Amino acid sequence: MHDKLVQSLKRSRKYRYCCEDTLTRLAEWATARHANPKKAEKAAKRKLHQVYAAYFEKVDLRRVERALDLLPECTRPEAAQEVCLDVLRCHASTAERIPILSVAYAAIFDRTGTPQSVLDLACGFNPFALPWMGLPRDTRYVALDIDSRLAAATNRFLSIWGQAGTAFCADVLLLPPQEAVDVALLLKTLPCLEQQEPDAAIRLLQHIRARHVVVSFPTRSLSGKAKGMSRRYDALMRTLLGQLGVSATVLPHALETFYVFPGAR
Repeated sequence: MHDKLVQSLKRSRKYRYCCEDTLTRLAEWATARHANPKKAEKAAKRKLHQVYAAYFEKVDLRRVERALDLLPECTRPEAAQEVCLDVLRCHASTAERIPILSVAYAAIFDRTGTPQSVLDLACGFNPFALPWMGLPRDTRYVALDIDSRLAAATNRFLSIWGQAGTAFCADVLLLPPQEAVDVALLLKTLPCLEQQEPDAAIRLLQHIRARHVVVSFPTRSLSGKAKGMSRRYDALMRTLLGQLGVSATVLPHALETFYVFPGAR
């Protein structure tokens, strides 16, 4: 029954650009719980809204394409940064990171050293922060996201920016990355993964082959409310670090807290 549900989800305007592996995974989850096809579809769409549509349905990707059209014409670094800022403002999650871009990445790479390879998992629009990362152009930057349009836009950006690397449309819960890298980024991602499957966060962290892993959590909701989020996420991170048997450097900022710790490479 889940095959029919996957096809139905792929035909929908809301989910047609979502990674097929994600649609399959959640269709299997829904049909295992509901024998009735209509109830299964409703459950799958509810879960997809939580983990995908809520993040993308209000994003104007035409604005991203217009920015990419402008980028090759930018002859000054400041002009290129302004174009990238316009993309970062497309989503609240990356928009609220804008004030700390330079200081956050400087602190991260001061801890890890300048990486020769970076893996950006569930990347969203974060690759467009490359102008603030200070990475050499030959640093390999690999980005993964479950939206095929975003993966395509990121590939175009990497090419225009002249950054080595590539972007893929992929579900990290089904296909944990096998490539060994210097730094893996999981920014504001783990709570979303935990919504999808029990123990999803620890299973992914155990599979990442990286010299350093950087995990971040928001300190407030997108509506601006704290809701005890810092304490709750810090407790989650401490539990995960205990399971991994490592300790982390904590880099706190007003709207986002970063944890840098050794990976399994």
